[in-house]
Amino acid sequence: MLLFLQIASVADTVLVRNVPPARSAFEQLVFVAQGITSLLVLLLVVLTVLALLVLRAKADQLQHKLDELLVELRPMTRSAAAMYEDVREVAKNVNEMVEESRDTVKTVNERVRKSVVTLTDRVDELSGIVGRVNASATKVASVATTTVAGIKFGARALGLARPAKRKKKGKLRGAAPEERDERPRLRRRD
Repeated sequence: MLLFLQIASVADTVLVRNVPPARSAFEQLVFVAQGITSLLVLLLVVLTVLALLVLRAKADQLQHKLDELLVELRPMTRSAAAMYEDVREVAKNVNEMVEESRDTVKTVNERVRKSVVTLTDRVDELSGIVGRVNASATKVASVATTTVAGIKFGARALGLARPAKRKKKGKLRGAAPEERDERPRLRRRD
């Protein structure tokens, strides 16, 4: 029965066939370009997948070599870490020594400044004493000069002194320096 119904409906059925539409030259060009683009995209995807597979294999090789290198470098990194700790300890010790040196230098500077101040005071005192001694010596020299002159005058006045030999000034002027009487003369300061 179902079969009869289907046969009866076939007569009423219209068969439709797709006919490609008529395309213009531009539409045909776009259609072909679209097909070529689709093929190129497919080819690009395939090449990209292949390139990724090759790159993955190279990356695995590189990873293997890096693992070998890291195995070789581990002892060196341990040594470097130990050296770093040693250098850090030395730097810490040096910093402590520098701090101690700063304190020592500061203490020495304070002592030197105090010594310089004390020494300056003592030099000033000594300078004052030397000035007073110099003034006294000048007075004593003046008094001694006056006294000697007075004694000479008194001796001449009493006739106890030898008469002084007078040389002619003309002869002394023309004479050699060895023949001149070059005794220093005391001058009286008042």
